[in-house]
Order: sequence, then C-alpha cells, then structure tokens
Amino acid sequence: MNLFTKQIKFIEDVQKEFNQVIQRTIQSYDYVLKDYVVNKQLFRKGIDGDGKRLPGYSRTTIRMKISKGQPADRTTLHDTQKFAISITIDAFSDGFEIGSDVGYSKYLIRRYGKAILKPTDENLREFLQNYFVPNLKTYVNNKKPR
Repeated sequence: MNLFTKQIKFIEDVQKEFNQVIQRTIQSYDYVLKDYVVNKQLFRKGIDGDGKRLPGYSRTTIRMKISKGQPADRTTLHDTQKFAISITIDAFSDGFEIGSDVGYSKYLIRRYGKAILKPTDENLREFLQNYFVPNLKTYVNNKKPR
C-alpha cells in the first residue's frame, strides 16, 4: 500500500506535459519573444542574442540613417522594417526556432551571425519568469491530485 500513489502519478503527469506547456506558452506569446529580439536587442541596443554588439554601419549608411531620423550609433537591422516584420517563431515539443522569411535574411545572418535571431539569456529568463512560470502554475493548479 503506497501512501503517495496519487502524488507520484501527479508528478509523472506534470513531467510528461512539461514540454507541451512550454510549447503552448511560446505559441501563445511568440510576439513577446519577437519583440525582445527586434526591439530590446537589435533596435535599442544593437546587440545579438549573445550580447555582442553588431559591427557598425559604413559612413554612407550612417549619413542615410541620420537623414531618415534613425539611430546611427548602433546597427539595428531596422531600416525598412521588412526583416523585423518577417521574423517567425516556431514552437516544438523540445524547443523553438526563430527564423525570417524575407529574401535577404540569409545575407544578414551570414554577415552578422545566427545570434541575431536569438534572444539574450536575460530576455529568455524574463520570458520564462513572466510567461512560462505563470502558465506552468496555472497548469499545475488545474491538475492538482485529488
């Protein structure tokens, strides 16, 4: 006779569903991850997902940016906003993938690296804390052993 049969089954069920909760959270709040990459990292700071500053613009590009009223002190990849708009996030049971379907994204990735489409550790931690943990708590509270 096992006193904790219901509790053990509950923990096993939560373990099985854990990745699905992550997947549903990313699918529901993919726009937040996209905002972290596009605005918090690239536009505001000019950094990639590894926290490295992107190489600066050429003098010609700096003059063009200034004439458009855009930031010229950092590389934002935000000139026409086509790249930012085209960023997609696909969630899977074992992770997620951030990509872009704009034609020239492969050239941006070649020049600046794959990390331009990666959230920083700080932003990912914030996402998990603000979105995943509450979703997990809700899931666990709705599934409590009886």
